[in-house]
Amino acid sequence: MLVLAVIATMCWAQPLPARQPIVLPSPQPFPSVAATPEELARLRAAWQGAGPAHAAVARRVSEANSALQTKVVFPPEGGHHNQWYQCESCQLALHTVDAKHHRCPKCKRIYTGFPYDNVVYSRVHHRLTQDLWSCAWAYALAGDERHARRAREILTGYARRYSEYPYHSANMGKATDPASRSGGHVFEQTLNEASWILDVCEAYDLVRESRVFSAEDHRAIREDLLLKVAENIAKHKAGKSNWQTYHNAAFMMIGGVLDRADLVRQAIEDPKNGFDYQMRASVLPGGMWYENSWSYHFYTLAAVDRIVETARRLGIELDSAPQVREMFAVALDYRMADGALPRFGDATTPRIPGERFEAAYHRWREPAFLALLPEGPTWDSVLYGRAERPVQEPGHLRSALKTAAGHAILRSGTATAAFTFGPFGGFHGHFDKLSFVYFSDGIELGCDPGRARSQAYRLPVHRNWYRATISHNTVVVDRASQEGAEGQSELFTSGPDLAAAAARIDRAYPAIIHRRLLVLRPGFLVVADVLTSTDGKPHTFDWLYHNRGEAIDCPAATREAPAPEGQGFEYVSDIRCGTSGEPIRAAVAMDAGRVHILLNGEAGTDVLVGTGVGESVLDRVPMLAATRRGQSACFAAVIDPATKGQADEVDEIEIQPHETSGYVIRVRLSNGAQELFACDPTGNRRTVEGVETQSKLLCLRQESQKPARILWEAKD
Repeated sequence: MLVLAVIATMCWAQPLPARQPIVLPSPQPFPSVAATPEELARLRAAWQGAGPAHAAVARRVSEANSALQTKVVFPPEGGHHNQWYQCESCQLALHTVDAKHHRCPKCKRIYTGFPYDNVVYSRVHHRLTQDLWSCAWAYALAGDERHARRAREILTGYARRYSEYPYHSANMGKATDPASRSGGHVFEQTLNEASWILDVCEAYDLVRESRVFSAEDHRAIREDLLLKVAENIAKHKAGKSNWQTYHNAAFMMIGGVLDRADLVRQAIEDPKNGFDYQMRASVLPGGMWYENSWSYHFYTLAAVDRIVETARRLGIELDSAPQVREMFAVALDYRMADGALPRFGDATTPRIPGERFEAAYHRWREPAFLALLPEGPTWDSVLYGRAERPVQEPGHLRSALKTAAGHAILRSGTATAAFTFGPFGGFHGHFDKLSFVYFSDGIELGCDPGRARSQAYRLPVHRNWYRATISHNTVVVDRASQEGAEGQSELFTSGPDLAAAAARIDRAYPAIIHRRLLVLRPGFLVVADVLTSTDGKPHTFDWLYHNRGEAIDCPAATREAPAPEGQGFEYVSDIRCGTSGEPIRAAVAMDAGRVHILLNGEAGTDVLVGTGVGESVLDRVPMLAATRRGQSACFAAVIDPATKGQADEVDEIEIQPHETSGYVIRVRLSNGAQELFACDPTGNRRTVEGVETQSKLLCLRQESQKPARILWEAKD
């Protein structure tokens, strides 16, 4: 099967494999961290040869030759975080007019000076580093001293400037603001400087034997640049974080290229920060990075991969740690109907970055990793010596429960849904428990906005929309966001034509217990919510659903109205409201058709339709909110897509309590049949439409006057 068996809820407790004491090779090989001598020989052979492999390698030399046509100009200061490159009023990313002028695309205000100019300086630093890296590789391949001289010019230029650049940090909106311990000189964060120095080290490793370098050049690069960066990073111990993983990668690379075993040991063995600690503390059982965001999972995995590969080139085995392989494998189970991954936490639209799996395939020869790799020779395939062509494995993806990460992935027909209930992801996590995303026929329907593409972390829209509960497909209580809490799974089951998951959370809101059930059928998704208060007080419950599309229409909501009070509602536009006791029907128009949302009726339900925020405040996503008040609330909804000209499948849905506990959802289909989903998380014995059961979920189908037949029965 294409799905890897991702192991184990015991990985956190599992000890890492024993290894030999860390000793660096003696004498130091060339190269030492950029590649092994054998890997460099393969690249050189491709450069000297012909055909597709030569073309893949020659592109690097071509990039270096282009760099030689430009003049090296260093920015006057270090770079700054992209979060500052935003219009304060419009909360939109700025457009660069020139190095000193930055325009809001909406209000046209021009911003200049610190920190806006410095965001552009960051881009220049990255471009210089790319030129350095390309020239270093070109020299290693072809031996042209012009490339080595350009690499020397950039390396020694940074060695002269590193300590002279003003120290600054990401929190600084003004140059006079106090800087934090997490700052730097070339960049505003130890995280960014650690990431940057990886390419600098790789470049220096490739050119350090060139005759263009003097003894003073080597001293300056080693002492005034590489060791100064290591010293700056070391002052900020980040512990359990993606930052520390990049710090460790930097210590590993600097230690490797400078033949400093102490730095390599620090990268691996620091008891509260090193690689070993990170694998135990930061990787959830099964392989998901603890921040529960695919963007940050793969961002961190890039640093983990760099650590493991650098260690291998230094003769140190780190890939035997089970968490390393699991971090690569875990995403394979999560792919949605369009190949994307669910946009949980601070993420843009993520996909599995198959081009980064070359080293993983080289280590483990896993066919599923091979299937992700690009066709034809690439730089990495030549470096690792891969001759096998990617071949898609037979089989299909299955539903999966990821208990430690707190996700259920449901699959039925061409539809997929992902349900989140797991641990709070910290700074990059969202207040989104019991939320879901929904894809059908290869199209994203029910969506999670992730984060702004412009990375607007410091702006109100990030706090009050992207991270806030209102932007997710869940239930908001009393118009405020959840606490950072963790739910628990109560049910998971799947078959050929049905998949279901249920979870509960009782710490997201004080005195509120929220249970949610999702049942995915090939043609529709059922969502049921039961919320109860334990404080005896009335509460406001807003059931929310966001669906990609052009517009939303709801007969129960026709009155124009301002946004209601509550966190994040200020970002809802195009509002129409109403009140109804009847079943609620809404339709989202899409290029590919439409999506119907049907919600059970209840007296006094307030209905709101409008548009919320997508990738930016200008990207509008249709949404529906249904509001009920009291000490408890029940919602039962069907999301019924008709995206390829299909007829509507569902006419109506209702939910009723059943016997002493649990409830029954009745879905009336347009063909006259009905399906019943009887849920009781405690598994009490009961009778449903003449069927006696003790299951947590009993699924029945009734057609005409025929007795109900069992579609599915789930006891766990």
